[in-house]
Amino acid sequence: PRDPLQNLDGSARYLAMMLETFGDPRLALAAYNAGPDVVRQYGGIPPYRETQNHVARVMAVVARLEGSNS
Repeated sequence: PRDPLQNLDGSARYLAMMLETFGDPRLALAAYNAGPDVVRQYGGIPPYRETQNHVARVMAVVARLEGSNS
């Protein structure tokens, strides 16, 4: 959608659905980026550079934010 709020809402809902489906934040992020069928096909994070970088970048931000809350 062109509406930024709808875009954020939809993205958050989809990521939450992927987290519920896979039960692992790294797999949920990979599924968000590459698609859930690809994650299932590879049995984990697929060997796609874009997806591997996406997972690593987001997890680094999470770690940084969690560290700032200590």
